[in-house]
Amino acid sequence: MMKVTTSLFFAPLLLLAISGAAFAGSGSYTVQAMNEEVAKNRALAKVPEGKTATDMSCRSQEVGSETAYTCTVKWD
Repeated sequence: MMKVTTSLFFAPLLLLAISGAAFAGSGSYTVQAMNEEVAKNRALAKVPEGKTATDMSCRSQEVGSETAYTCTVKWD
């Protein structure tokens, strides 16, 4: 009986967390890749449907003998 009660308690919380993404306003997402274009494309792919990317920034960082790129996209 305890399992059912616990599941019934957490089910609405899970549903709220999942549906929260659909109602999200502005936001941002950060991606890291070893290629700048790949990092940009992966970040842009995370912009929610119906939202518009308003800013994109990238920075590079030396990792050993290679360069890693971190790109952040913001949307409204």
